[in-house]
Amino acid sequence: VAHDIVTRHLPLREDGDALPTGDIHQMEQRLENYHERLSGLASELDNLRRYHRQTLEHLPIGVCSLAEDGEVLMWNQVMTSLTGIAANEITGAHINRLPHPWGALLSEFLHTSAMHQHKYRIDSGSHPRWFGLHKAILNPIGGQPGGTVILMEDQTETQLLEDELIHSERLASIGRLAAGVAHEIGNPVTGIDCLAQNIRYETDNPELLQMADQIQDQTKRISRILQSLMNFSHAGHHSTEQEVVNLSHCIGEAMQLLRLNKRNEDIHFINDCPEQCLTLGDAQRLVQVFVNLLGNACDASEPGGEIRATCELQDQKVVIRIEDDGHGIPADKLNRIFEPFFTTKEVGKGTGLGLALVYSIIEEHYGHISIQSPLSRGRGTCVTVTFPRYEPAHEAETE
Repeated sequence: VAHDIVTRHLPLREDGDALPTGDIHQMEQRLENYHERLSGLASELDNLRRYHRQTLEHLPIGVCSLAEDGEVLMWNQVMTSLTGIAANEITGAHINRLPHPWGALLSEFLHTSAMHQHKYRIDSGSHPRWFGLHKAILNPIGGQPGGTVILMEDQTETQLLEDELIHSERLASIGRLAAGVAHEIGNPVTGIDCLAQNIRYETDNPELLQMADQIQDQTKRISRILQSLMNFSHAGHHSTEQEVVNLSHCIGEAMQLLRLNKRNEDIHFINDCPEQCLTLGDAQRLVQVFVNLLGNACDASEPGGEIRATCELQDQKVVIRIEDDGHGIPADKLNRIFEPFFTTKEVGKGTGLGLALVYSIIEEHYGHISIQSPLSRGRGTCVTVTFPRYEPAHEAETE
C-alpha cells in the first residue's frame, strides 16, 4: 500500500530516471506541511476529548457511561460520592458487579423502557434516600459502538422538604378544625360539669355522689383535651416576640416544673447546657416545648431513670439533645410521631397533640426537630432540636 501511494504521488519518469531534485524537495516540503497539520488536528482532538472528559467528571450530577454489553466505561466523582464506590473499583467491570443495592438499581433501570424515574427509594444506612434516574441511548455511528449514559441525582433533601410542607399544611388545616370543635364542645361540657356539681350539693346518696364524681372527672379530662386543641389551633397564629432567650434557662425551668410532680421524684434530670445557648424567640413558648419533650421522656422512663439535656454550638445553629433511657419508640411509629391525635401512650394518658404543638412552636422559631429511637439495646430515645444561634454583637465582631 505504501509503495502504491509513493508511486502515485511521486511517480518516476517513464524513461526510468528519477525526478529532478527540485521536485523531490517540493514533495518533501508538502509532506512536512501535511504532517504539521495532522499533528495540530490530533492535538486539538486530544484537547477536546480531555475537555469533555473533565466536564463529565465534574458535573454536579452522577454520570455513568455503559457499553452495549453493560461494561462500565466511565464513573464520575458524584457517582462515587452518592454510592461510595470509587471509579477505579468499577471501571471496566460489568454493572451487575456493583454491590447492593446499586447493582440491582442501575441494572433494572438500564433494562427498563422508561427513560426517567423519579424518587426511587433506597433503604441504605439508618435513613432512606431518594434518587432520580435518567438515561440516554447512544446509537452506533460510523462503526463506533453504542451504549447508554445514566444520570443519577440525589433527591433526598427535596423529598424531605416536600414531606415537611405536607405535614405543615396538614397541621394548619387540623388547627382550624380544632378551634371550631373546641368552641362547640366547650359550652356543653361546662354545663354538664355544673349539673354534676349540683347533684353533689343536693343529695347524700353515695351512689349518686360517686356517679357525680365520675362525671366531673370525665368533664375535666374533656376540658384538658379541649385546652390542648385550643393551644394547638393558636400555635400557628401566635406572634412570636423576638427577644434573646437562654435555652439553658428554659430547660432548667421545664425540669423544675416537672420535679414538682410526685411521679417524677425518682427521675434524675441533668441539664448540661452552657449559658451560651442563645436564640431569638418567645421564652414562655420555648419552655412549653421543653416541658412537653421532657414530660414525654418522664413518661417513658422507669423509677431511677436519667434524662439528660445537652447543647452543641455550631456555626449558625444551637443543637439541643434530650436523651432518656426509657422504653423507646417502636420504629414503625416514628414516622407518625408528629401527627395530631397520634400517641404511643395508653388510652386516657395522652391527647396526641403535645408533639404536634411542639412541632408548630419550633417551626415558628425557624427551628427543626427530629427523633431517634431506640438508641441501643432496644431502649432510649434522643430528641434533637435545632434553633438559629444568636450571638451578641461584641462576640460576632471578635470572631
